[in-house]
Amino acid sequence: MSILNLESKLEFQLGGPAYRLMQRLGLIQGEGPSLGRRMIGFLLITWVPLLILALSEGLALGPTPRESLLLDFPTYARFFLAVPLLFLSEFIVGPRLQTAGLNFVRGNFVRPEDMPAVEAAILRAWGRREALLPELLMLGVAMIGAWQLTMETWFGAASVATWRTSVTEAGASFTWAGLWYYGVAVPLLQFFVFRWLWRLISWTLFLRDMARLDLNLVPTHPDRAAGLGFLGGAHLSLALFPFTFSCVLSAHVAFQVYFEAVPIMSFKVIFAVYLVAVLLLVLGPLLIFAPLLARARREGLRQYSLLANDYNRAFHQKWVAGPPPADEPLLGSADIQSLADLGNSFGMIREMKIFPFSQQQILQIAVVACLPGLPLIFLVMPVGEILQLLAGALL
Repeated sequence: MSILNLESKLEFQLGGPAYRLMQRLGLIQGEGPSLGRRMIGFLLITWVPLLILALSEGLALGPTPRESLLLDFPTYARFFLAVPLLFLSEFIVGPRLQTAGLNFVRGNFVRPEDMPAVEAAILRAWGRREALLPELLMLGVAMIGAWQLTMETWFGAASVATWRTSVTEAGASFTWAGLWYYGVAVPLLQFFVFRWLWRLISWTLFLRDMARLDLNLVPTHPDRAAGLGFLGGAHLSLALFPFTFSCVLSAHVAFQVYFEAVPIMSFKVIFAVYLVAVLLLVLGPLLIFAPLLARARREGLRQYSLLANDYNRAFHQKWVAGPPPADEPLLGSADIQSLADLGNSFGMIREMKIFPFSQQQILQIAVVACLPGLPLIFLVMPVGEILQLLAGALL
């Protein structure tokens, strides 16, 4: 199978039953992203009906913040940020994962005898992407999850009225907006989240297949990851998912802090757990290569230790123990440069990581995940105080 055929089979941004359905519905034209059409189509199915129903029931701006759709920060984040960013990620994350997968072949990491195994792994990834059953299961889980959320809301609505539920002397009931929210909007939202999680699982399974091969690693590679550092770079694009989920989480916190005076410090444990979880989500799949890289490091140290031992003995015998060559001056001798190069190579192997990502990349992902939470500062500290602190730091 040619590299072009491999490239077409390892696309994570295109294909799948839902993608083809959106093409038939006209939300996607051709093979292009059609981001605007999909975003507008999604909002017409979810947000616009919610607004119309809330206006008809007087809940667009109700008597309290909880009874006002237009003041519900988390709902804005879910439908105006989360799903559009998931659509956008297909054309940011997808191509980078595809390129990283093909780098195993283009970078000569795969030995010729293992090419059939690579082709089989790519075909399995393509089959998982195109399979109908997983997406049907995702839709079923999304609907069951929405129903479970509905039941929790129903039993918890006896004392709190929201734009989704109304509470009267006769008991609690769902508003029409609430029925659309739990019956249509939330299942669609959860489906698109599950759909991307499935593609990440498919990518992880592909990485597992690659890690099982006898890869042609380079312990002296300057990326300190035996040449697999390109995987860490590709996974930086996955930081878009923590950013997306953090938008929803921060909106939920902002609503409680601003309207209900909940202390922002009460959420610090949640944010800490969230940060650890998203780092594992983004970089966890790369831990598959830890045993392979550890073995490459040990073998590289052993081989270069023997090579350095032989070379240093020969150098010592030639230039120190024995009489130096009469026709070869010490100054400018290539032997000294080779000795230094060998020492640098050995030092590079000693510094080699057993994970194909760096501390800097961990920090970058953490910063991106925390960015949506920065506006929360303005809810607990007046702008004037922030400006005074900045002025004091500059003066």
